[in-house]
Amino acid sequence: MDIKIKTITIVLIFINNQRLFSQNQLEKVQIKRTAGFTEKEIVEKTFSLAHSYFNLYQNQKTYICYSTTKFYTSAEDVKQGLVRGKPMPYGYGSGIEDTALHTGHILIAMLDAYKRRPDLFLETNIRNIYNALKIIYQSSPIPGLVPRGPHPDDLTACYVDSSLDQHTTFLYAMSAYANSSLASAEDKRFIQKSLDEIGKRLESYNWSIRYPDGIKQCHVGHSWLPFEADKASLLLASVYAIYKGTEKQYWLDLFEKLGNENNNTRWELCKIGKHIQVSSHPIYANQRNVRLNVFFHFLPDGEKKKIISDLLAYNAEIQIARSFPNEFILKFMNDDNLTLLKQAARWNGDILPDSETAWKKFTPELLDDIKISATAALAHVRFPLGGYHMVLCSENKALIDKHINSIWEMLNKVDLSKISAGETHYLFTVVAMHLYAYIFKN
Repeated sequence: MDIKIKTITIVLIFINNQRLFSQNQLEKVQIKRTAGFTEKEIVEKTFSLAHSYFNLYQNQKTYICYSTTKFYTSAEDVKQGLVRGKPMPYGYGSGIEDTALHTGHILIAMLDAYKRRPDLFLETNIRNIYNALKIIYQSSPIPGLVPRGPHPDDLTACYVDSSLDQHTTFLYAMSAYANSSLASAEDKRFIQKSLDEIGKRLESYNWSIRYPDGIKQCHVGHSWLPFEADKASLLLASVYAIYKGTEKQYWLDLFEKLGNENNNTRWELCKIGKHIQVSSHPIYANQRNVRLNVFFHFLPDGEKKKIISDLLAYNAEIQIARSFPNEFILKFMNDDNLTLLKQAARWNGDILPDSETAWKKFTPELLDDIKISATAALAHVRFPLGGYHMVLCSENKALIDKHINSIWEMLNKVDLSKISAGETHYLFTVVAMHLYAYIFKN
């Protein structure tokens, strides 16, 4: 995937009165010093980030969240599997390739926040986001497929070469919503039907993701059945999410069967150890902890919940301790710009040894230099941001408390008007929502 961040100037226009949170409600928040900030401050910052994100990246008719503020390909191109006139069946670079991912992660984070401290701002936007995911699913040409898209100008235009992340995020987000206090009986019926359709389609193709014809496998639609650590947790979490969203005994029985298979191998693979690996791709790394976080909340207390709890913290610690750049990231970086960044940010050597170091070397001025701003945003913002997202998803108090001041500092210090990547913007909102939830939980 092409990972490029362009610098643009963004004028934030607050136009949607539904999203304005009540000052009266805010004044009722108890002022209590927690870490380096008050409860009032975390409410203000979280809602401000969300409000800005929605105004920039969310379609105001469908409430679907997109990757960009501009669409680089036409609806007609999308229908032909093209991006700007060139073949790209999975839509990378189109601006609509990650709608279920971004929209779903936002819903999961807002539900987490709402559970800990309900607010009309959250309630309104949770309902909007649920309806957005519903539209995404309904744009599919067949039942059981979560597409990439749809295009905002034509809701029938979507990419059917979908992926693991689009499908799983839809499953977890909708299941989490179905199990919240906000879901109506009608909402639950739609979720039960759609999740059952997705589950049956995945199962019919050995838990792989196929084109509508059922023959061609999608670009990143590999089977989840192999006994491998990442696939073991993925399969168990997904089947359990389907069960929680449908309430069908069939899916619970299948969950137990898959967990018991081959002498409980999948559960053994979920236990921490050297066999656990976290993706080198910054976009994929935090996705695992999102789905495990939902799985953790769904599971009843007991040994299985403890296994997932340990895995969440283990994954986060791996990511936080990871150096930058790795070999994978170097493929997407300009050597000259990287050299300039090392000098400007005063790196001590050729790498940043971990996420904390990457963040501590950030200065706002790094985003002002057009030659290095994109590289600086990746190295000093997006890289540690993903780690902090995983830390918050871990639900591990000691780990969160260790990084909480850095997380808060990042939310306040980075000028997002100098970063155009929708992925970074949505993660700021998601991280703020999970931090909000943590503060009001504790």
